Amino acid sequence: MSMKTQGTQLYAIDPADDSVLLVAAVTSIDGIDSTNSELDDTTLEDLDRKFKAGLAEPGTATFTINTDPSMAAHTRLYELKTAGTTLKWALGWSDGTGITPGVGKGVESVTVTAGGTGYTGTPTVTFAAPAAGGTTATGTVVTAGGVITGVIITNSGSGYVTAPSVTFAGAGTGAAGTSTLGDLKFVLPTTRSWLNFSGYLQAFPFSFGSNTLVNSSIGIRMSGAITLTPKA
Repeated sequence: MSMKTQGTQLYAIDPADDSVLLVAAVTSIDGIDSTNSELDDTTLEDLDRKFKAGLAEPGTATFTINTDPSMAAHTRLYELKTAGTTLKWALGWSDGTGITPGVGKGVESVTVTAGGTGYTGTPTVTFAAPAAGGTTATGTVVTAGGVITGVIITNSGSGYVTAPSVTFAGAGTGAAGTSTLGDLKFVLPTTRSWLNFSGYLQAFPFSFGSNTLVNSSIGIRMSGAITLTPKA
């Protein structure tokens, strides 16, 4: 089975207002990769060199656009390149053209504001659900002497716009807490395949040729992990 390139779309999160920015008029995208560095594992007993995979080293991706200053997305990208801002990117494959990603946050931590009393066994914590398309956070409760002392986040969830309420359940009474959200991330619909990564705009050159369209071959210096999420 194969996948067409037509219908592929590139998105970024604009840090000015946390909106999703669709990069219009893209003609090609290339180089989204993170090569593994090599570690020399050769010993004096070996007669041939041996290597192990080291840290992944994100490279520079390139996408080409037919550049038009009247397109708000193009002028905004140029502003972000000039500022050197690291952006979060999501590339939607052609198996879901027009299905756009959302944005939201995950739960980073819980502050126990009241430990309560009499909590025995295994009390539980429940977080309010995020908006449609997100996933609900989960956690495990830590107790000492019948008092809830903390919560370990087991899944930060996704798609939260505001910090969710926290509810404790179990044999005891009186425990309460508040949650704190982490960094803003894409919320990726499962009805489309996605590549998501982070990186700053390294280059934004303008190319003017004879009898052709003005274009720019834009470089993204990637940083951190690159994640492939197949369509469900």
